[in-house]
Amino acid sequence: MERKQKTIKKEFTYTGIGLHTGKNVTITCKPLGVNQGIKFKRVDLEDPLEIEAIISNVTTTQRCTTIGVDKYDVNTIEHIMSALNALKIDNILIEIDADEPPVTDGSGKIFFDILKEAGIEEQEATKKIHKIKKPIYVKEGDQSLVVLPDDELRISYTFVSNHPGLHDQFAEFVINEETYYNEIASARTFGFDHEIESLKEMGLALGGSLENAVLVGEDGPINELRFSNELVRHKILDIIGDIKLAPEFTGHIIAIRSGHRLNSILSKKLKEYLN
Repeated sequence: MERKQKTIKKEFTYTGIGLHTGKNVTITCKPLGVNQGIKFKRVDLEDPLEIEAIISNVTTTQRCTTIGVDKYDVNTIEHIMSALNALKIDNILIEIDADEPPVTDGSGKIFFDILKEAGIEEQEATKKIHKIKKPIYVKEGDQSLVVLPDDELRISYTFVSNHPGLHDQFAEFVINEETYYNEIASARTFGFDHEIESLKEMGLALGGSLENAVLVGEDGPINELRFSNELVRHKILDIIGDIKLAPEFTGHIIAIRSGHRLNSILSKKLKEYLN
């Protein structure tokens, strides 16, 4: 199965706070020609460096998905990658003047909106959509991911919580542009109040606030939720972003407790299987 490759019609610029660095960061997104892929360009460096968003360039998955080459990285790419996946954008240059994109409101909605506003353009070349023909399975501890054959991209996620203020959550969606926008895009990233100090000591979450994340306290979420199961929807948003690093495919992903590390392991396995 194939589809037309896509890029954006016009370039645009967006400025906001980085989730982990807490610094202002500007991205400028530009159209790219066919077969160029998704590239992040670190324009803050003396010698600007391009990093292609592919699974072999993943360097770490601690609290986010990070890609890099040599000694330079771009962190927390999963939210913009999620919006790019939902819109099926294949070729785009993302110039960035820091080491992570803006967190926006902690979801994928703003990225989706500004990409959509820039316009999506079909290109002459085609993109192959692989079909999963046999189960692919990865597991670590109590986390697991399995991909089963399916004619569409479907994701089921079970969020299991040991936190007294949270209940277990489940959601399942067939992933397409409309469902992504209505059901997934606005689900925000989340964190726990007891982790704040230790994260900041590690240089993480320095830009986190109630404006861009759901904060979970002893009795549950402190912010007003956008969905009763917003946390599991955000986990699905992350999977959509992380699998954009692998070849495109249709299949049913069944996830239990998975995070960026397991998503990355699955993407590597998918690349090996589908190539």
